[in-house]
Amino acid sequence: MKQFWGGLAVAILSLMVSCAPSEHLYPIFDKGHSGYADSSGKIVIPAIYDTCGAFSEGLAPVVKGGKTGYIDQTGKLVIPAQYENGGRFSEGLAYVMKDGKVGFIDKVGHLVINFQWDYARDFHHGLAVVVQGGKFGFINEKGSVVVPPHYDFAGQFSEGLAMVDLNSKYGYIHPDGSMAIPLKYDSASSFEDGLALVGEGDKMFFIDKNQNKPFSPNFTNAEPFSDGLALVWVGNKVGFIDTKGNTVIPPEFDYARSFSEGLAVVLENGKVGYIDKSGKLVIAAQFDNASDFHQGLAYVADGDMISYINTKGKKVWSNSQAEAPSFEAPTGPDTPPTVSNQP
Repeated sequence: MKQFWGGLAVAILSLMVSCAPSEHLYPIFDKGHSGYADSSGKIVIPAIYDTCGAFSEGLAPVVKGGKTGYIDQTGKLVIPAQYENGGRFSEGLAYVMKDGKVGFIDKVGHLVINFQWDYARDFHHGLAVVVQGGKFGFINEKGSVVVPPHYDFAGQFSEGLAMVDLNSKYGYIHPDGSMAIPLKYDSASSFEDGLALVGEGDKMFFIDKNQNKPFSPNFTNAEPFSDGLALVWVGNKVGFIDTKGNTVIPPEFDYARSFSEGLAVVLENGKVGYIDKSGKLVIAAQFDNASDFHQGLAYVADGDMISYINTKGKKVWSNSQAEAPSFEAPTGPDTPPTVSNQP
């Protein structure tokens, strides 16, 4: 799939993604710092932070002076900025890094799981991905190892299964670590809407949890289901199918993104806009780039300007890229080398 963000916009995109809008506060930037606005664009928490993260369970990680702490939705610092890195709260816990090791704290800042891991991800359904020596496993909320770190990659649990990779072969495990689907695929995605996208050689197709193929693929490439539809390539054009394999939106676009909140980014005449699930262009193709919608807002780029728009296409907040913070995007083994985005 063609990529559009480049240069400084990539850094801004990384910031916005890491600060994905949540609980109706959205990250903004001004004069090289970050803060938060509400859905009307009103500044709620001033731009006084180096970078910011998503609000989740009432708290958000913020960075000031190179250290991460946590604020509430009034802007009060409830956990002091003392960590080298920190994630969002999920199921009452957040991962934080100190002296190069990762542990988990609760919402009052108590250390619940000791600093012992090289990397970790959020808790989902009582389990969190952890990394030790480049190998992935899972722990529970007490810190006990449920799946020892021996996989080359592990995704978070989704619909009861987690995608894992060992020696470049992909399969799926149950929450107790037992194998649900053997390590036999060359690429794989997490399960969404009951289906996962997998690859064998140069062939890609969807499977259910019994490894059945619910329909024969008539596409050259695809992305996992999102919002009930999957983006597929037919030749060099992009369209969308439903979970039965029926074409819902014909492959007529040069570029598109998966659906989120009923809308999807598409490219027309060198500009991007949004279509609904009928394929109708509901926000005109007028932007240089655009993100998915989250809780009613999406960010768009138009020349030097970065803006938030609502689902009607109205801009509620804007600022120049020149005002964005200067920072290096966070790194970590977040993204598996799984399903290709190229036809």
